[in-house]
Amino acid sequence: MLGRRITTIVTHDVLFSSEPFTRVKLCGMHSEQDITTVNEVRPDLCGFVVNWPSSHRHVDRDQLWRLVSRLDPTIPAVGVFKDQPLGYVSELADEILDVVELRGSEGNPYITFLRELVDIPILQVIRMEGPEDVERVAQSKADLVLVDSRPLVRGELDWSVLEGVSRPYMLGGGLTPENVAQVIEDVRPWGVDLSSGVETGGENDPDKMRATVAAVRGAQLREE
Repeated sequence: MLGRRITTIVTHDVLFSSEPFTRVKLCGMHSEQDITTVNEVRPDLCGFVVNWPSSHRHVDRDQLWRLVSRLDPTIPAVGVFKDQPLGYVSELADEILDVVELRGSEGNPYITFLRELVDIPILQVIRMEGPEDVERVAQSKADLVLVDSRPLVRGELDWSVLEGVSRPYMLGGGLTPENVAQVIEDVRPWGVDLSSGVETGGENDPDKMRATVAAVRGAQLREE
């Protein structure tokens, strides 16, 4: 997987560029058809749910290796983990991945240890239930934060709670091709993350994947 090291520069540009564009991550890719579509529509990041058998999006190590080997190396591969051993995460980070995403109960001590073992960016998911979670976002030692907005989407869509977030963040949870452009206009997140929003019947839908990336790119043009 040495060839994927060309993504180092790409990953840095995607994650840390000062250019004011909204990144889009399509997550939960688990088939070769998914990768074919990703390579076509070209999101900024491509996510894989790793070693999480309870998820229908789950891939094991061998599947991850095979799928990432087919992914265009200019599209950074994100491994999504939930409460996995540090050694397992760091091994896959070194062999295959461009970004590690932590979606479990991992806290700052875990992130601190993991950073000693990996040389790729770390993204932490924080569920946004209300104003009290704004401080959790601020205190996270991860390089980047993904705010899980599902409680907001299922409630009254009170995005004002996000006004207290002072660092760039990716927004995920409840986003669809139909609402993502409006959310970008209303909230102006650093990036957006979609998984179930691009599925039909539990499988990734190429048309929804195309529509999502087109909607995000269109929203960016309106912002300019």
